[in-house]
Amino acid sequence: MELPPITFELSKDYLLVIGHGTRDSLASMTQAAMQIYNKASETNSDRLLVDYRTLKIEVNMTEAFNIVKRYEASIPDLKKIKIAAVFAYEGMTFGKYWMDISKKRGFNIEIFEDFEKAKIWLLAD
Repeated sequence: MELPPITFELSKDYLLVIGHGTRDSLASMTQAAMQIYNKASETNSDRLLVDYRTLKIEVNMTEAFNIVKRYEASIPDLKKIKIAAVFAYEGMTFGKYWMDISKKRGFNIEIFEDFEKAKIWLLAD
């Protein structure tokens, strides 16, 4: 059985977002971002722990810029959410670029390779 592109687990302190499969286009990235934002809104979550350790990201670096532009246009309230994203080593180059652009645009995003460090940062005020 194939997993959906994203699954969620709600805890009392944050919404855990787990990415599955492959993101290979701006459309797949935008769809996932909207699903995440909709679930955060539905659950009143203002902290997201995003686990992309098993997600394959097969888009060029310009898509990191384009996805952040989409956030600004379609889901500006995402700026009110604190996001800790965990990437496998293979995804860190994309993740760092995505984080840098996001921060410059006013989003509160940090990336990590270590899940526990991400959780500690996310829960710190």
